[in-house]
Amino acid sequence: MHYAAELANVGAEVVFSVDINTSANEVYRHNFKETNQQSRNIESLSANEINKLMPDIIMMSPPCQPFTRVGLKLDVEDSRCSSFLHLLDVLPHLETVSLVLMENVVGFETSEMRNAFTKALKSCGFYFREFLLSPVSLQIPNSRNRYYLVAKKFNFAFGTETDILTAFPSNSCDVDMPVGQKTLETYLEKNFANEEMARYLLPAKTLVKYWRILDVRQRTDISSCCFTKAYTHYAEGTGSVLQHDSSESFPEKFAEFEKDGNVAHLKPLQLRYFTPREIANLMGFPAHFSFPENTSLRTRYRLLGNSLNVLVVSSLLKILLK
Repeated sequence: MHYAAELANVGAEVVFSVDINTSANEVYRHNFKETNQQSRNIESLSANEINKLMPDIIMMSPPCQPFTRVGLKLDVEDSRCSSFLHLLDVLPHLETVSLVLMENVVGFETSEMRNAFTKALKSCGFYFREFLLSPVSLQIPNSRNRYYLVAKKFNFAFGTETDILTAFPSNSCDVDMPVGQKTLETYLEKNFANEEMARYLLPAKTLVKYWRILDVRQRTDISSCCFTKAYTHYAEGTGSVLQHDSSESFPEKFAEFEKDGNVAHLKPLQLRYFTPREIANLMGFPAHFSFPENTSLRTRYRLLGNSLNVLVVSSLLKILLK
């Protein structure tokens, strides 16, 4: 969210940041040392404390577990909704907030929490628009379909509150649409050292057990699957892997492997995981973004899997502020 505000180039100053995840807070402080960042439960925030900060906008990404397709979908009954519900209670008492931007998983749009959220916004005089958007809409070769809501105190020039838009408004000149589709090659790290390569190669046991369900991508591909927090920990549905050596024939090597089950046939392909830096690139994080040295590889993947696409949010912010 912070990087999206910077990228939108609207003169935004982040006056306060709050999260309860220790690892996320460490990475945030590492990159934004001057920002007032606190590790605390949002339920401890009062309207009075927020009003003292005089914010114009609240940008948020509430816990998605109550609405995710693989969860129990307890919706408002899930205890992880308590912080969001607290914010709705506080909203009528916020004196300076005139803009809201919220992100969540697909599925939120049919939830009771969504109904409570939009009802609270309306009662406070907000107009809102809802979206289901993926970076693919900005010709970024990565699928990450997410729910977004933007709200402000005066009406929008597009859509209605009964529509859920699946593309950026066609009349919005504020969204920077790239010219031409980029391939994955654009986002990959260059000059891999052998010891670094070994860190990301798929283990032989993973190849033997899961080769049929791996989503293998080439450098020239113009798409990739969504990277989740379980990437590298689970093989199915957590993100694409890359054929690092593009000089080898993928169909031929897999045909040889299928005949006798000898995993050595696959070795020349150098099948590997995308690195955290590459995933960050696909998600629009700037080149100067970094992790603290003590952040483990698994934690980096988990944090990125729980994150959002900076370019999509930046584009929505420009629309919101228009």
